[in-house]
Amino acid sequence: MQNPSIGDVIHVHACKADGTTYRSWQAVIESMTADTLVTVAPAGSAVFNPDGRVYHIEHHLRAYYWFGKFHNLIEVFEPGGNLLEIYINVASPPEWVDRVLKFKDHELDISKYPPKPAELVDEEEFAEAVLTYQYSPEFQEKLYAVARESLELAENWQAKPCPTFGDNHD
Repeated sequence: MQNPSIGDVIHVHACKADGTTYRSWQAVIESMTADTLVTVAPAGSAVFNPDGRVYHIEHHLRAYYWFGKFHNLIEVFEPGGNLLEIYINVASPPEWVDRVLKFKDHELDISKYPPKPAELVDEEEFAEAVLTYQYSPEFQEKLYAVARESLELAENWQAKPCPTFGDNHD
């Protein structure tokens, strides 16, 4: 994308390891640095699947994308503003492709519902991805190392307050 700015609406695509988009949505850039992009999306925002199905998210979201890291983090807020969950996707670093922010989701995830401890989830999906996309043993270990680091990140994450979206999205 040519010089995105705070407040811009962007398209985000979550892709499988082969680059095929499996989910896409729009979000607003809340903040950015050379290394990080933070987006927000209000409850009710549309999420699109390749088969044409559309669903609407039930919660306010703030997503952190680090351009040099193999994970991204989502703060999930109840419509009333309370933090519900910290969710981390073990994924490739995001990249801009044809004005779209894309990342490859490697299926391992971390979920933390405060005050409960963070936990590794979706290992069955990861096992399927290992077979489907022929992840090498070295790549699998790298992703498990990222997952272990992400467990610690989720445990120590200090969420910002719930994003505000105006009158239509309290």
